[in-house]
Amino acid sequence: MIHQISQQDLEHVYADAVNTIQCEMNFVEAVKALEDAAKAGHGKAATFLAELYYQGFRVERDSLKAQYWEKMATMQA
Repeated sequence: MIHQISQQDLEHVYADAVNTIQCEMNFVEAVKALEDAAKAGHGKAATFLAELYYQGFRVERDSLKAQYWEKMATMQA
């Protein structure tokens, strides 16, 4: 389903998820939205996820997940 969303809509999903994380709201839903956007080809979402996992910002620090999302971001660039 997420693969049928336009780039503009993906940008909106990305912005909402980033705002949710920064405002200390529902992180689980925000991370899921970022993952969906990244899997659908949104490079900024993949980069943001990589940074979250590298830093352990509002998620458990996980270098393997960080590397995965970093690789996804480079493939989408």
